[in-house]
Amino acid sequence: MKLSLAGVGKSWAGRTVISGLDLEVGEGQFCVVIGPTGCGKTTLLRIADLLLRPDAGRVMLDGRDLARSGERERTKARRRMAMVFQRPWMLSGSVRANAGFALEVRGRRSDGALVESTLESVGLAGFGGRTASTLSGGEMQKLALARAMITKPEILILDEPLSSVDQSIRPELRSLLRSLHRSEGMSVLMATHDVTDALALATSAVVILDGLVAQSGSVEEVFLKPANRFVASFLGIRNVLPAAFEGSTAKAGDLIVAMLEPASGRGFIAIQPESVTVSTDHFESSQRNSFRGRISAMERQAFGWLVEVDCAGTSIASTVTVESVERLGLEPGREVFVSFKASSVHAFR
Repeated sequence: MKLSLAGVGKSWAGRTVISGLDLEVGEGQFCVVIGPTGCGKTTLLRIADLLLRPDAGRVMLDGRDLARSGERERTKARRRMAMVFQRPWMLSGSVRANAGFALEVRGRRSDGALVESTLESVGLAGFGGRTASTLSGGEMQKLALARAMITKPEILILDEPLSSVDQSIRPELRSLLRSLHRSEGMSVLMATHDVTDALALATSAVVILDGLVAQSGSVEEVFLKPANRFVASFLGIRNVLPAAFEGSTAKAGDLIVAMLEPASGRGFIAIQPESVTVSTDHFESSQRNSFRGRISAMERQAFGWLVEVDCAGTSIASTVTVESVERLGLEPGREVFVSFKASSVHAFR
């Protein structure tokens, strides 16, 4: 099933939440809508799931506009979809009853074998007789996924499904979502404000700021080539430098940075910290940009260090492994060289 929103707008109490928004989820895609809290993500998902009617625009499923269709037609379309909310609701009964409830509300008889196999597919094998209210947050989210998946939806809509669970369980749930998407082949539309979730799961991404699409495209396009400073800042790209362009070079402070794509005028350059190499000796390589500097700060991260180097008054950050930090003896005040390829430099205005 293909989902398309075109020119969608929605206001609440005189406040515009979404304005002229376009979005497309192709068949079998995993599209992540990413943006800060309050940017309109949940409203967008409720419109996509046909729970809300937009004030303007079209909501199309397989090319058919359902934005202003009758309730019978909208209900029929919704039965081909399923939605999981940020904080899933639970019936007072068993895990088994909660999973089978989705079949009952669609007028289908609960199938014990199907319930058990669906629970097993989300990692809840043997949980059927448990009372749902006794589950942990992560287990409740798995049960909410089971309740959605048991209906074999063509489109699965997820509203911040990982934000209310402990950090320790999030990698497991990300792996589960990835596995379900691959095995079932459904289209997925997920909202999140977490860049890690988007990078781990999405085939395409849409960045929303203040109810408008700021950028959309493949994950690589959005995260490696931000459209503007606001997108780059929200995505957490550390190396965003004001620059003056002249052909294939950018002057950022006192640094002359080589780029692949020529530009003119003034704007910004972005360089992902993962693309920057730190060394204690200058060496010739294919990396066309190399600058001498001094380490100004080091920040411990989950799988390494973020090392900030002051190069003639311009700070450049690099992601460095724990092993490299120890081997090179990196510490604040140490003189080093930072290097990165011209192809790693993205220019924008």
